[in-house]
Amino acid sequence: MEILSSPTRQTDYTADHTDSFARSKRKEHSKAFVCCYADAAQQAWTRLAELTASYKKQLRAADKNRKIKIHTNDMKSLICTSADDNCLKKDDLYRALVDAFTDGIVMQHEDGAVFDCNGVAESILECPKEAMADMVSLLRDRKAMKSDGTAFGEAEYPMVVAGTSLQPVSNVMMGMTRLDGRFCWLEVSASPIMVNRGKDFIGVVTFLREITERKEAEEALEKRHHELEKGIFKRTAQLEFTLGQLKLAVSASNTGLWNWNLRTDQFYFSPEWKRQIGYADHEIGDTMDELVARIHPDDRERAVTATESYLDAPRESLEIEYRMRHRDGSYRWILSRSMAMLDENEKAIFLQGSHVDITERKQSEENLLALTRELRDVSRELARVEEAERRRFAQELHDTIGSALAALSINMTIMSGEIAGDNSSGMEARLKDSIVLLDDTTDAVRRLMAELRPPVLDDYGLEAALRWQCELFAERCGFQFTVDVYGIADRLEPELEISLFRIAQGAITNIAKHARAANVEVMLNILQNAVTLTIMDDGVGFVPNPHRDQKLKPTWGLVSMRERAQALGGNLKIISEPGKGTCVEVTVEL
Repeated sequence: MEILSSPTRQTDYTADHTDSFARSKRKEHSKAFVCCYADAAQQAWTRLAELTASYKKQLRAADKNRKIKIHTNDMKSLICTSADDNCLKKDDLYRALVDAFTDGIVMQHEDGAVFDCNGVAESILECPKEAMADMVSLLRDRKAMKSDGTAFGEAEYPMVVAGTSLQPVSNVMMGMTRLDGRFCWLEVSASPIMVNRGKDFIGVVTFLREITERKEAEEALEKRHHELEKGIFKRTAQLEFTLGQLKLAVSASNTGLWNWNLRTDQFYFSPEWKRQIGYADHEIGDTMDELVARIHPDDRERAVTATESYLDAPRESLEIEYRMRHRDGSYRWILSRSMAMLDENEKAIFLQGSHVDITERKQSEENLLALTRELRDVSRELARVEEAERRRFAQELHDTIGSALAALSINMTIMSGEIAGDNSSGMEARLKDSIVLLDDTTDAVRRLMAELRPPVLDDYGLEAALRWQCELFAERCGFQFTVDVYGIADRLEPELEISLFRIAQGAITNIAKHARAANVEVMLNILQNAVTLTIMDDGVGFVPNPHRDQKLKPTWGLVSMRERAQALGGNLKIISEPGKGTCVEVTVEL
């Protein structure tokens, strides 16, 4: 017979080995063991399959021209017969099987004496087969202990239990001290060897597997488990405390909570959510209708549409304001904030939200808006009254002082001619000086009347008034100017024209006072639905939006210009930067 083994284990059992085995003590039992191998080997093989779970049985018997193969995941031995053999010797097959196992195997007679083992068992027990008297004594010398650290009793060793109970004993954890002092762990199983179809007990086969690394890994895992369990317990306590604080904070902030499980379509409303609309906890169910049905009809479609759009394409969060019907029939303004939880496909599966009653804030906003509208109306009325007073004052100056000064100038001119022939040169000079002073006063009154209400605005419109204003300031300050008008040539409403003129007048006045500009450009763009007035200069510029901590005092001119624009329902925009000039732009919808 030829025995071929895997590279990791070279074994060559010759006929001498077989003879030696046959001459061993308890010769009759050995022979009985060999003869009953068909039964006992099958039991050993079954136990091995139970222990390793990865072994696969494959036993093929053939005639002299075929091979017998025994395959497992860990055993790669191949036992072959020559063409001249008539049969396989059971001793050789037994020997090959025993030594092919990766677990240690120890064979004992019914009285406990060891009569055979494989090399793995010798390696695990650090004892040659010839020196093994009995397993119990050997394990006692190695200070064998149970998994709980206590020593085995005489009757508690697995091989003793299997021999006395005639029942297999599986997977007993056993600790053992090696000869070098190192401690190791074994997994021990034992099975009785029965012959004559289970009638006669002839010994015990014990399987040994070293599991020190596995045991250490299990202990490390258990230690880690306890550490994690301890950490989880500590963290859970912290989270419970934090949750309690959060609940207290939510309750104190009058914030109602709700969530929607999109998979089960189940809603949850917190007691505070229900209290906000006047209900006790048990008076409102957990359905979507409880929420939607109480939203104001004017807000319902908007709220539902916004929520559906958010769920179709979830972003960071959704914020909606709507009114909800209170139990007393009134409506409360609610600020709803919600955020979706997504699955691995980025699809919303859960929606968590909060409700805050903002009714008082909304009422304050409405009151503020009403007050703002009133202030705008007052501002518009003040501007109208101011223009009316300017016009009336200019007309009175023209009708009274202007006319009187003109008549006085004429009379004094006539008087000057009448006394020219008399010898009163001193009086004539004084009279001429008075006439010059009177003419200057008349011009000043005319300029004042023009500034109060420029006649050119009433007579020729906004474009002419802008050109007149620019010419007046250019003559005083020495800058160059251009006035460009685009769009529709029709005149605007009188109130709009005078307001735009006053805004331009204020901007040009600021340029004259502060800008030190060399060039000024005025553009008027009149379209079908809006008019835009732009005044630009190349002066020193300024910072239009200073930081709050600078606390610069706002100029009345800019405030007045902005209020005039807002009174028209328009928007005033100022763009400026130090050293790069200023642009004032006002847009009013028609």
